[in-house]
Amino acid sequence: MAEHTLLNQRFDRSTDALLARLIREQPAQPVRIWLFEGLPARQALTAALAEHGIQAHAHSAYKPLVHYFLEEADRADLSRVLVRYPVHPACHPGRFRLEAYPLAALLPGVDVEFEARPAEPSGEHPDLWYQVELQYAGGAVRTQRIFAPNRLRTDALGQTVCVPCAWLIRHEQPHLVHVPLECEYQQCYDAVLQAVTGHDWGASEPYFDRLLIQASLPGIEQPLAVGHETISTTEALHEDIYFSLLEFFQRHSGRPAGSRGLQPGQIIPDIRLAQEQSASVRVSFEPATALQDEQAFTIPRRATDEDVLGALAGLEQPISRSRALDALHQFHGTHFAFPSRQHRPVAGVYHPGTRPAILISGAQHANETTGVVGALRAADALRREPGAHFALIPLENPDGYALHKALRQHNPRHMLHAARYSALGDDIEYREHAPWFERRARDHAFAISQARLHLNLHGYPAHEWTRPSTGYLPRGFELWSIPKGFFLILRHRREYRDQALALLDRVTRDLAGNAPLLAYNERQLDTYRRHVDAAPFQVLHGIPYLAAAVEHMACNVTLITEFPDETIAGGDFILGHTVQMQTVQSAARWWWEHA
Repeated sequence: MAEHTLLNQRFDRSTDALLARLIREQPAQPVRIWLFEGLPARQALTAALAEHGIQAHAHSAYKPLVHYFLEEADRADLSRVLVRYPVHPACHPGRFRLEAYPLAALLPGVDVEFEARPAEPSGEHPDLWYQVELQYAGGAVRTQRIFAPNRLRTDALGQTVCVPCAWLIRHEQPHLVHVPLECEYQQCYDAVLQAVTGHDWGASEPYFDRLLIQASLPGIEQPLAVGHETISTTEALHEDIYFSLLEFFQRHSGRPAGSRGLQPGQIIPDIRLAQEQSASVRVSFEPATALQDEQAFTIPRRATDEDVLGALAGLEQPISRSRALDALHQFHGTHFAFPSRQHRPVAGVYHPGTRPAILISGAQHANETTGVVGALRAADALRREPGAHFALIPLENPDGYALHKALRQHNPRHMLHAARYSALGDDIEYREHAPWFERRARDHAFAISQARLHLNLHGYPAHEWTRPSTGYLPRGFELWSIPKGFFLILRHRREYRDQALALLDRVTRDLAGNAPLLAYNERQLDTYRRHVDAAPFQVLHGIPYLAAAVEHMACNVTLITEFPDETIAGGDFILGHTVQMQTVQSAARWWWEHA
């Protein structure tokens, strides 16, 4: 298939340009610099400036308060920290408090408090500062002002957003002069958005088969000593580009913002760190091909004597698609499979029984991986019970799952939300019209089983999710910006409210018997509450949840699991798919007894 190139550009290294500029200007007074660069690169810049007699201090423009505590603050004998964070009308009210995440967990044993402080209006360049008070065990008190460099910009939706950017402060007596700088991060983001939004995509979805954004640029990739937290500008740029392009195509199509039925094609930001090089970005696309839905097809079973299902309990990383198919083939029942957009099988099995049927599914969003293993493990346990009756689709989005595997080769610690949706670019559950592709598997499972309970296994980011170029918080997904433990979402038809809430009570009571899970939730909820004014959810038996009546459901009750599994491996991955399995077992058993 012919590939069309929209952009192929290199950018000079911003630290090199800044070094040359300051050498040329020879400032007599010390300068302060903020960059989207890690500490080694910033230290190298200040050392090079010092060789020319220029005093400079280079800070991080991304999460400046957290970097202050990582790099500068005296943390010995620190007992209390009061952070007065700025509030600006162009920002979410809690934006700068959330941008301080995970400070509360980075300072164990320290009383960390937050207090809002309205920012002074100052035109295009807001004058935003954290005011920090540090109290020490011996009684000493120190105060510090931490600059948060931001600019007001108009984004692709025409909204005014306050975004972090590189910055220079220098002395021009008797004043300090603030100079916003263009760094590689913003240059790459702007170039991609301009190239894509300036192209004539026509009026018919999908607009392309694959839109590939390949970028290599300097930045920050710094794991933190808190859970799975990593400060990563390359991950942030992936999220910025992917969701900004979704928003653009939603607008281009005439759809409302946040529409999950949009089918632009597969958007693939492949963003890599290149600490010692200049930045480069290439944008290309494959034209859209005809959409031809195909009939169901069978997947040949591979002959194996191995107990694939029995080996799942110790799995420490996402299962491969082929191994998931091997595990599925070990179930007795009526097997079915339907093609994805990219002609991968969406496979399932119907296990008939005498009890009320349930549907178990995983990987609707393919970068949420514990649900695949949890679904297989739960169905393996349930099939042994008398009268067991279920349909199982462990991997609903194989195209996204394949993309996730490919992108993980270079960025295994990233959330990789480009793999969240289908190859058509939509959320499978919200597909609006034929050709149905992946949706046919779920529709078939409901039809063949007549299930009235759907156990839909999901996940969400195991560390902070940001979009710096569009206001920092992930627009439309603010609730999921930082982890808060294993989470449940209950949806029910209005007349099934009491039954649904009874199910929720049973499941959360059963999960409360999992001591490692409760400890895991307690840690994450504690940090969450210290960085968020008010939690928009409830907690039952140690499990946070949301519940709502929803009409036009395919079944009476849907229980959605949300384990913070994007990026996790090892023991936490085992905990994740074990909790997914236990949730399904508990819900199924209650349903079989009471439905």
